[in-house]
Order: sequence, then structure tokens, then C-alpha cells
Amino acid sequence: MLATLPLFATKKEQFIAFCVAISLFCLSLGYEYFKYQRFTQESLHVDFATVLNHYQKQKKNGRLYDVYKLKVESGEVFHTTSWTHKDIGVGARVKVKYKVEKLDFVDYLKGFFAVSFYIFEPDDTVKNLRQKLYGWVEKQHSDSGMSELYNALFFAKSISKENRDNVQKWGISHLVAISGFHLGVLSFLLYFLLNPIYRFFQDRYFPYRNRTLDISAVVFTTLFAYMYIIDFTPSFLRAFIMSLVGFYLVSKSVKILSFSNLLITIFIALIISPKLVFSISFWLSVSGVYFIFLFLYHFGDKNKWFIFFVLNVWVYLLMMPIVHFIFSVFTPLQLFSPILSILFVLFYPLSMLLHVVGFGDVLDEFLKTFLAYNSSVYSLSVSMEFLSLYIVLCLASIKWRFLSYVCLIFACGTLFFIQ
Repeated sequence: MLATLPLFATKKEQFIAFCVAISLFCLSLGYEYFKYQRFTQESLHVDFATVLNHYQKQKKNGRLYDVYKLKVESGEVFHTTSWTHKDIGVGARVKVKYKVEKLDFVDYLKGFFAVSFYIFEPDDTVKNLRQKLYGWVEKQHSDSGMSELYNALFFAKSISKENRDNVQKWGISHLVAISGFHLGVLSFLLYFLLNPIYRFFQDRYFPYRNRTLDISAVVFTTLFAYMYIIDFTPSFLRAFIMSLVGFYLVSKSVKILSFSNLLITIFIALIISPKLVFSISFWLSVSGVYFIFLFLYHFGDKNKWFIFFVLNVWVYLLMMPIVHFIFSVFTPLQLFSPILSILFVLFYPLSMLLHVVGFGDVLDEFLKTFLAYNSSVYSLSVSMEFLSLYIVLCLASIKWRFLSYVCLIFACGTLFFIQ
């Protein structure tokens, strides 16, 4: 039987929880401000850093320069440039000398630009686990674009503009960028594999143990280790926190399908890392989960197969105004995104299995043909006024179901902005 108990029994409990969450967030923000003040005491810094992204750009005069996104050991993330090209890969550990001037607190949280004087890989650098994993994938592919794509899919590695344009063309950026979708698939696979093994030993040696609790502990530990490897990707962090909150609520027989629970998850994530306030991927992830909750809240009593197939279409359509407020690129191929999301449930574990057994390149030719498929590209820009009205309608549709249909009409109406 599904749990039906509310998380908060009274308005007073809701208010207290809200005040506690706000207080904790302010404390966490205060700590970030303390780190900001300490960081800006000196303008010149020399640090070791991890390369989060590295690519080349071209000025109008044709001159090339390198752009780096670096994360120093103290946690600060910033962009810098270099006119000297070096073959430094994503995930590499480098030594950088950089200067920080006139840096305000908001830019510190968002990620800032700093002038660098030199960037190089120390000769004694030992490859870390992330680089070894990148290399493990790269050895299985003769095409650098494919190895880059799989490294993004498995380990949240940044991809080139060409690959980024290709996945955006098909509307599958959310599948390549590691998110709650991947966490759900990984959780299911881990539980599916561990359950029969645990049951075998439990029946013989410790029948008194709670199998679900023990396997869940192993699954969450494994997912946390994985999240550490991918450097706490915002969307995956949100999904991990929500999974923990959901598991705790289920264990306490508390209703899990609640917008209050989503709000709690958001606050916990922001308390852990206030910088997520400025993370686009985090808020896109939150929006996607909100629309899933909204669908299940109003239509959760429908046939399971109906939910499975229609839910992906629902989320895709309702996300359109938000996505195209941020990204203006639209192609007709993006309309296939709901179908591809369903197929991804099969593709993702299959591609993982192929890499585990050393045949990761089996699907390369198919993927290259698929991604290279040409399509007309249009501009679809959503105005702030349209988006603001749309968000209000989406929030109000929690109370009034008929507004959900109005939101769908508004979402489809974004197609009229195509140019």
C-alpha cells in the first residue's frame, strides 16, 4: 500500500521547516562569503587546479587562443585564457598563476574570469582516477568524437562544440548531461544485480536482515562514489539528494509524491552548495522533476503504460518554454526527443555493458550516422514576459488541474516564436 501520510501535519510545522531551511541557507551563504573575503585578500594566486574544460576560440583577426575552465584545490571555479596552445586534456591537474581584481561576491559564486600568466602540467603529475577512466574509454574508440561523447555520458566530461551542436540538434542534451535520469537507471541496475546475490546469502546466513535497507545502503554508497568521480555534477547532486529524501520518507511511511518534498530537496542542495543558485543545469533539472510530479499528481491514477509513454512527451512539451528561453536553437528533429528518451533506457545500460567487456565501439558507426543527420536549424527565442506568465500558470496548476492543459497550450505556443 502506498504511503499517504503528509510530511508536515500543520501549517505551523511547514513554517518552522521553512524558517530552519532559510536559516541554514543563510549560514551556508555566510560561509561562502567568508571564503570569498579570504580569497580576495590577495590579487595574485598560484594554485594547482583541475581542468574542467579546454577549447580553442578565434578572434575576429583570425588569431587563435585557448580557453580554460579551472577548479582550484580550494574550490573556486573560474575561466581564463592563454595565447600559447598546449595539449592539456580535460581532467588534467595543472599549475596556474592568475590574477583576481575587482571580483564581487556574486561573480565569485557564479564563476569568474581571471587573467592567467602561465598554465602547465607539472612533470610529476600522477594521473588521477578521472583521467584513468577517460583513458579507459578512449582506448576503445578510434574516433575522438565518440570517445568524447561516451566520456560525457559516463563521467560528465565536457564535449566539443561539434558534439554539443549535434546533441542539441536532436534535443537530447539532457540525456548526454548526467542527471536524475541516469541516476534512476543506475539505481535500478545496481538493485537488479545485487538483489539475487544478497537473497542467496540472506536465506542461508542472516534471514533477520532487511534486504531492501541493506541493498539500498550499498546502492547509495556506490552512487555517492560515482558522484564524487564526476565532481558533484549539479543535476546529479539534486537527483541524489532527492533519492535520499525519498528513501527516508518512504521508510517513515510519509507521502513521497509531494511538492513540499521537492522544495525540501532544493533547499538541502542550496544549503550544501549555495553556488547552485546560479547553475542552469540545476534549475533545468528541478524544472523537469517538477513537471514529472505535476503529471503524476494529476494523472498518476492512469494505466502504467500510458504514464510511461505519455510522461516523456508531457515533460518535453512543458520544458520547451524554459529550455528555449535559455537556448534559442530549434530543429524539427527535437520533436523526436520523447521517443529517444524512452529508447535511452535501453541504450544507456547496453553501452555501459559494452564498455565493461571491452567492445565500446560497437555502436560508433551507428551513432556517427545518427548525429550527423542534417536538419534545418531555426531560432526559437522565448521572451521574459512569456516565460514569467508561463511559470505562474505552471505553479498555479498544482491547485487547478485545468491549468495544466492551459500550460500545454502555452508550451506548444512557443513554436509560433520560430524564426
